Amino acid sequence: MKKRMIKTTLIILGILILGLFIHPQKVIYEAKISGKVVDENGIPIQNATISRMEEKSRKNKKQGYIEYTKYKSQSVKTNENGDFVLEQKSRTDWFHNPFNLPFVWCYADFEISKTGYKTYKTEFGEFKSYRKENSYACENIEFTPRITLKKSSR
Repeated sequence: MKKRMIKTTLIILGILILGLFIHPQKVIYEAKISGKVVDENGIPIQNATISRMEEKSRKNKKQGYIEYTKYKSQSVKTNENGDFVLEQKSRTDWFHNPFNLPFVWCYADFEISKTGYKTYKTEFGEFKSYRKENSYACENIEFTPRITLKKSSR
């Protein structure tokens, strides 16, 4: 009887601990990025491609570790004034841990490319903001960069 009670208690405890890690409907927001792309003389660059960069993780089963790769999740072109907008983006994260606290830093990772110019890629932490009051994660965060592309030497 005592073993059965211990076993039942451990199963219930295991389910509760698992419940800490699996919470459906946690929404992750990617910040809105609206900016301007110009050349070294301050002239707007039309038709430059701006791509939001996100990170995807997968387990390398052969080696037993997690690999992270960046991918382009959204792409837009600049207009005739060099302006662009990557709208706020959201996704649902089904598996996360209990240490996702109510404060968060928001980052804007993107790259800009145009034939004849060097590709611009953000550095880690170059565009960051602390979560705004009364918003969840990076909801309602907006970055407004002005990026200068340099001519390619080729």
